Amino acid sequence: MRPMIKKRKMSAPYREVSSRLKRLLSEGGVIEGSLYRADRGNTPRHQLSDRATGRFRNIYVPADFATVVADWSARWAEAKRLMKEMSEIARSELVAAITERTGRRTVATRAGARGAGPRKRPTAKRRSKS
Repeated sequence: MRPMIKKRKMSAPYREVSSRLKRLLSEGGVIEGSLYRADRGNTPRHQLSDRATGRFRNIYVPADFATVVADWSARWAEAKRLMKEMSEIARSELVAAITERTGRRTVATRAGARGAGPRKRPTAKRRSKS
């Protein structure tokens, strides 16, 4: 049988960031991508560029939609930043809960991370192909 995980209330910092995200999303639409202006021919042209399945994808944006799409794109960037902030808060709370429960740290710090600093012993030299 799996151990029961107690549902805890969200911490104050998490609630605050979550509230900002909800407020941001209620203001209007979001769209992933970067809006840029390309001067082709006689008139400026606006395009929205994003990456889908590893390839760049461009969408033509009429000039009268450019300001709206720019707002959507800015909201997307802000929402993404807030989601990362929420993730960091949740991660630190998880590590603190595990440490409190088990009495030991489960996540290596940057200084103690594998691969940080010089090697303890010299590595074997590679043989040159002659």
